[in-house]
Amino acid sequence: MEESVVISNAFHHVAWGTPISIYFWLVGASAGSFVISSFGWVFGIKRYKPLALVASIQAIVMLLIVPILLIWDLGQPWRFFYLMLPAFWHNTAPMAWGALLILSYPVSMFIYTYFVIKNNQRWAKVLGIIAIILALSTHWYTGVVMELNPGRYMNHTALAPLLFLTGAFISGIGLLILVLWIMNMFVAPEKRIEWKLIEEMAQYMMIGIVFDMFLLFLEFMQTFYGAESTFIGHEIVLMELFRFPYLWLETVIGLVIPLLILVSPLKRFRWGVVTASFLVAVGVYGMRIWWVMGGQYMQSFY
Repeated sequence: MEESVVISNAFHHVAWGTPISIYFWLVGASAGSFVISSFGWVFGIKRYKPLALVASIQAIVMLLIVPILLIWDLGQPWRFFYLMLPAFWHNTAPMAWGALLILSYPVSMFIYTYFVIKNNQRWAKVLGIIAIILALSTHWYTGVVMELNPGRYMNHTALAPLLFLTGAFISGIGLLILVLWIMNMFVAPEKRIEWKLIEEMAQYMMIGIVFDMFLLFLEFMQTFYGAESTFIGHEIVLMELFRFPYLWLETVIGLVIPLLILVSPLKRFRWGVVTASFLVAVGVYGMRIWWVMGGQYMQSFY
């Protein structure tokens, strides 16, 4: 009897914690900033060429942190190589393909950045197209990993990849605006990025915010009006235990306030654009927190 009591009251720890939520945020922001980098060299929008190198370097630096977090989370670092060995390869496993994407995406960015530095339009465009596909695929697969888990019904939705990609787009732009704003304070006047271009990026971010709010509303309806288990998850996880990252950090701080700034006269002030960008970048991390840790709470503790 005593043994059965111990087993039934065993503590089930959260399998994915803070390192994974940071990893999702870094990969997303990296992909989002790299898309902006490609505007000039891949899509031919010449006014974006001056910021391409900064955006690329930002994307590379953020992505280089990712392997550290993933290997740290494994506990036994050598297990990472299992996904690369033919004996352990499983072509239907999203994580197997994700491992290849995480390895190939930085390589393509390094090569693309090299041709940008060399001012080689032809090869920068070719490598830029490849890097964009890999960047979007890398963050798309993270959404798929969360989606294909029926035991965690809060994550089990086809909207997951779209939510992750939209968050990546707006957080990448927000972080890039912050970096460019800081850079402009230290470089010579002739090397500064025009503020008009930064304002234009903020408008792209605003469109992404509106779309993200729409997707979040669809998810809210699914959890609030769904099956009893889904509704319980909404009440216990989202509105109680993870109320701050879900309701305040992501929704209010990361979406509503930045949108109000960007649709009001406040967008004419630099501090308004910078504040909105900072709040968006932070708010998207709030989404990563409740999506990763909150999504597995009911399965892990009940």
